[in-house]
Amino acid sequence: MTYQKMSIEDILHDYERLRLSNNRTLQNRKNEIYSRIPRIREIDAENSLSYISAAKMKLNNKSANEISSIKQKNRERTAEKKKLLLENGFPEDYLEPIYNCPVCKDTGFIDQKRCKCFLDKIIGGLYLQSNLKNIFKKENFDTFSLDYYSKEIPAQKAFSPYDNVKNILDKTHEIIKDFENNKGCANILIYGETGLGKTFLTNCIAKELLDGGHSVFYLSANELFEDILAGYKMNNNKSYSDLYNYIYNCELLIIDDLGTELTNNFVLSELFEIINKREITDKSTLVSTNLSIKQLRDRYSERIMSRIVDNYTVFNIYGDNIRYQKRKQAYNSPA
Repeated sequence: MTYQKMSIEDILHDYERLRLSNNRTLQNRKNEIYSRIPRIREIDAENSLSYISAAKMKLNNKSANEISSIKQKNRERTAEKKKLLLENGFPEDYLEPIYNCPVCKDTGFIDQKRCKCFLDKIIGGLYLQSNLKNIFKKENFDTFSLDYYSKEIPAQKAFSPYDNVKNILDKTHEIIKDFENNKGCANILIYGETGLGKTFLTNCIAKELLDGGHSVFYLSANELFEDILAGYKMNNNKSYSDLYNYIYNCELLIIDDLGTELTNNFVLSELFEIINKREITDKSTLVSTNLSIKQLRDRYSERIMSRIVDNYTVFNIYGDNIRYQKRKQAYNSPA
């Protein structure tokens, strides 16, 4: 991902365009309603004048009863307006201001702090840059195939690769359902050899939650440690500050291919910090890796692995290399 290309100015322009578009839509609605229900135009004009009158009274220290009387008449006219809209087949809030994000009212800020929708726009831009949205079109639960997993039970395993992955898929759907119903955080570790569908499954989970409106930050281990964390903490690159905060605040953080990064004391410290803080704040984390549990423990220390093993749902995917199977099928297919 090319984080440096992210433009805060572009996002602010997007908000401005969004506000202008919603204002045009609202004005078109008003023109339509004023034409069809003239009384509503009168109500809006009367309310507007009464608001000005109430403000002047307040400045001139008029009695609270006079101001209260004006406000009561405004409420009565507003109730009449809503009734007229409903009687003519429109929603009662048809002429209310339109906001894509009612929290910040499409400004991107709440009390001078960036709204969640602002951060989502940053992540959405990253997904576009990284082509992940195109990947999600190809890699999702609808396209996940069990055909590549053998139904024969290998030595020292209780289930066939087919039954094992089918069971993992069933449990994954349960976890996503619980996630949607806000039943606590859903921490997952997916491990197994290369080419068995770990990243594919991770993409399925990411897409499902993104489609459900949840905030998901998807990073490879290299991107997480060598780009964002090293850039922000070691190189003091402030352009990464939003991404750094999002690592701790997104609903689901995905660390793909743990073990491909250059592991050192910095990585060990940051990994523990992420796992620990996200656990404390009930934020979900998904880790995928080609390493075995023993290799993970040897590489990342008992302290980190005890946190993962104790607090994560652990899925081990095994079987024959799917990439190799696909290449073999393509090679054997008639031209």
